[in-house]
Amino acid sequence: MCPWTEEQPEPRPRGFLQRAPDRLRLYLDRGEDPDVVAAADVRTSGALTALLAALPSLIEETGGPPEGDPHCSRLADLTSW
Repeated sequence: MCPWTEEQPEPRPRGFLQRAPDRLRLYLDRGEDPDVVAAADVRTSGALTALLAALPSLIEETGGPPEGDPHCSRLADLTSW
């Protein structure tokens, strides 16, 4: 069962990690290269609908190499977005 009904979203959700009570790290990959995983730290109490729509471009603009996270190749801190 997939969480989408038509085409797969870009980037595709790959997993998540609860970092603190109000912080979540979302892991994403792209369909054409599923080995490159990006991550974004977000606040769960924030406006996630707008954030999810802007996520692909935000990771490209603000993401850098992660420190201490072997599960991703790029990390964007979007907790204040």
